[in-house]
Parts: sequence; C-alpha cells; structure tokens
Amino acid sequence: MWHMPRFAPARAAGSTAAVLAAVLLAVGLGAPAAADPSNESTNAKGFTVEPLPEGGWRVTLELEEPLPVRDAAPELAVDGQIVGAAKESPDGLTLTTETTDPAVADAGGVEVAWNGEVPGVAAAARRGAPWQFTPKPFHRKPVYTDPATPGRYAVERLDYHLGDTPTTLPGLSGLPVELRAAVYAPAKARGERPVVVFLHGRHSACYNPVTRQTNNTNWPCAEGFIPIDSYLGYTETARALASHGYVVVSVSANGINAKDASFTDDNGAAARGELVMKHLDLLAQWNGKRGHPLKDRLDLSDVGLMGHSRGGEGVVEAALMNAERRHPYGIRAVLPLAPVDFGRASLPDVPMAVLLPYCDGDVSNQQGQHFFDDTRYSLDDDVLRSSLMIMGPTTTSSTPSGRRATRSRPPATTGRRPPTRCAAPPARAG
Repeated sequence: MWHMPRFAPARAAGSTAAVLAAVLLAVGLGAPAAADPSNESTNAKGFTVEPLPEGGWRVTLELEEPLPVRDAAPELAVDGQIVGAAKESPDGLTLTTETTDPAVADAGGVEVAWNGEVPGVAAAARRGAPWQFTPKPFHRKPVYTDPATPGRYAVERLDYHLGDTPTTLPGLSGLPVELRAAVYAPAKARGERPVVVFLHGRHSACYNPVTRQTNNTNWPCAEGFIPIDSYLGYTETARALASHGYVVVSVSANGINAKDASFTDDNGAAARGELVMKHLDLLAQWNGKRGHPLKDRLDLSDVGLMGHSRGGEGVVEAALMNAERRHPYGIRAVLPLAPVDFGRASLPDVPMAVLLPYCDGDVSNQQGQHFFDDTRYSLDDDVLRSSLMIMGPTTTSSTPSGRRATRSRPPATTGRRPPTRCAAPPARAG
C-alpha cells in the first residue's frame, strides 16, 4: 500500500491548487523584475507615419537599442495618446503599429508606453496624487502549517535535456525550441504521484558568462553566449512540493522568449501552451516506457499547472488546449502567478487561483485579475476560483546564471505590516 501526499489526496479537485498557492506564498519564487521606465525618449531615433493602401496609418518608431526584456508588452503613443500595441522587429530596433485614428497623420511625437500608461503623463499624475494613509499595524496569529516545511520524502532529480532545437511550435511561426526541464521527484514513493508543471516568465534567453551581457534575439544562443537557466529558479518551491509526494517538472522556455516579440500575434501565449503540452506528452510516453526512471511514477490524471507572468497566460492556454483533446490529461488545477492576460481567455471547469504581487513593477496594471473576473462571470460551472493580492512582494530579479534568485517574502507570513507604498525594485541583473 502506498502513501498519498500529506497535504492533499491525489483525486481531490482543487487540492493541488491549494498546496501550490500555500507553497508559493510561504517559499516565494525567483523571477525577473523591471520597473516601469520613467522616460524612454532618449532611446528613440525617429519616427514615421505612413498611410496604408486599405486605409489607416502605420506608425513606426526607430530605437537606438532594443527595449528591456519584459513580460509586459510595449505600446506606441502618439502625442501622449496610446494608439496600439507595438510589434517588435527581429533585431528589436523597430516598433510598429497600425491604427485608423486620423490624428496620427499630424503626429508631433511618438514614444513607447507600457501597461496602458504613457511614461511622462503617468509620472505627472503620480506627482499630483495625494499621500496615502498608513493604517495602524495589526497582528494575527498564523492559522496554517508552513507548507515549505520538508515532507516525509527525500527528493531526487531526474532532469532531461533533449537539445535546443528538437521540436517546433506552430504558435511560434514554426520556429524551433528546446525540450528541457528540471524534474523533482519523491524518492522511494510508491505508486503513481500527482504531477505539477512550472513554466517561467519572459526575460533574456542567453548571456555571455564573461561580459555578463544578455541577448534575447537569437535562439539557439549566439557564439559566446549560453542559455539562462530560468527554469531552475523554482528549485526551492519544487523541492518542497516533491518532499510531500508530488513530481514537479519545471520547463525551460528560452526559445519562446527569444522570438515571441516578432514571430507571434499573441505575445507567445499559444506557443507556451503548446510547449507545456509537448512536455506532458513526453512524460506520458516515459511513464509507460520500460526501464525509464519515470516508469509508472506519474499520475497524469491529477496534474497541476503553475505559470509566472507570460507563463501564467501560457498555462491557461495549455489547459484550454488540453480540454480540446480526445484524450485529455487530468488537469485539475491552474495557478497563474503575477500573470499577463493579453488574450482575455476564460478557463472553464478547472479550479484556478490567481496570485498577484502588490508591488509588481513589470505588469503593474495587474491584468492577471482578468482571469478570475472574466471566468467567474462568463461561465456557469461549479469549480473553486480565487484571486489573492499578496501585500509586499515585487516580481523579483534573477541573476544571469538563473541558478540564484532573490526572493521577496510576503509580510503576512512574517508578522510585519504590509506596506502601503512600494519601494523601487532592484536594478536588473546583467
């Protein structure tokens, strides 16, 4: 007879989401950060506005250097008004958008905007805002057992790397990507175990270990550059889950990060969903393969997905793709962590917990809340959904190696008062 994980029965609907949420809150996650730039006008070389044959205008902004790699998507603003999402050229030096707004024909200036805010306009609004009230502190005794406490199982690593270009993704215009993941498994656990898949967010794919310069325009990495191991930034969380009986698979998505700005129409959401499904297919294959270390160890009828930022939208897409299959996997929980939601998808019939960091300096408009709101009010299913705003944390930065990550613990787990203002995030590493 084999033992189930201490915190959740394998078949309990929503239990994986509850454990994931608790572990993420208690342990924290290493992930990229970037503050909303106050002014990027110094990066602009010039702009053009040209009429289109079918009507409307194409607005083009030339840059001195590529934009910082962020999970938020850039927009173009004309004379202080946002006119559309910006499409980046493969070299990152040109941004374009098309619009039917006739006002752009007499444009006096074009600049980059983020999260629905034009930098100069947003800065002026913040300067005029009244100072916020600071509430009196209150203390409440924790009512839960810390899920980051190691469980009964030792953890073994069963990582795999099938190369940087072994498969292609339709959602990435057919371009090749890697199949690489870190696998954390409970050692000597009997029977098939619940599976959790992690998908990291968007940041540079490659770096030069000598100069520490990053690069996000080439995949595979250019000569002299090596991949940033962003998928290893979740090791502490993954080990905590594995020690309680889960098999955790943290997927690398550098090939998508390097190309989603120029070769997709959805900022890479479909490609990320396809990548998750490819890894689930590999796991299913190995679960039935004689002699493989994962043989008969995976319960693919009990799967949880966690994705950070663009990875958050990616795991929602994966769950939707899975539901369209003739023989779907048992995805029983989805946890978008500080997610983007460019596509405004609704996710039916799957328990979901959305986690939002109060001081997010990248996706500062907290657009991931749409997953909860849109799904809650558009569907008549009966599954648990929740949205949690975590006071204090930012989206924290990773070093270029990807093996070390600074983490930000929610004040609620330490007894400190949640802040009413957010400190400036740390400078980007590398």
